[in-house]
Amino acid sequence: MVFIKIIGCILIITSSTGMGWYFSGELKNRISDLKELKKLLFLLRGDIRYANTPLPEAVQALSIRHNGKFKQFLTVIANRLFELGGVSFCNIWKEAVEKELENTSLSKKDLIGLSQFGENLGYLDKDMQINTLDLYISQLEEEINDLSQNVKQKSYLYNSLGIMGGIFIIIVML
Repeated sequence: MVFIKIIGCILIITSSTGMGWYFSGELKNRISDLKELKKLLFLLRGDIRYANTPLPEAVQALSIRHNGKFKQFLTVIANRLFELGGVSFCNIWKEAVEKELENTSLSKKDLIGLSQFGENLGYLDKDMQINTLDLYISQLEEEINDLSQNVKQKSYLYNSLGIMGGIFIIIVML
């Protein structure tokens, strides 16, 4: 009987510690996803600004060049834009954000912001598209800086809470 309790205690501490590590890893993955998104938006802005590429063609070119977490997202948008189904860019963008980016580490707040960005991007002229891209890129930079400053402390907090939570559960159960 004591042997089973010891094994149970070890499993509880291991699982709660794993949860702490998981949340810590998710925070780090969120930062890397935001950095990758920022890089993509820089490339999109460059295609629109310097190559005078229309938005659908710029997204298609970016989907071909990019190999990362957002490739499928960009490919879906590019394919839908060239279907000639009469669906607006805003709706295509929103659907792609909802369906294709659910497996990323982006938070719900990030996904809502990305959806709102798509609403403002699709129907404007070139200069307004560039300004919208610049605004969203600056918002991403602020978010990345905020997260990067706190990542070490939050990671330590998640890891510590995982261990302490497991110990607390063990104490309550015994």
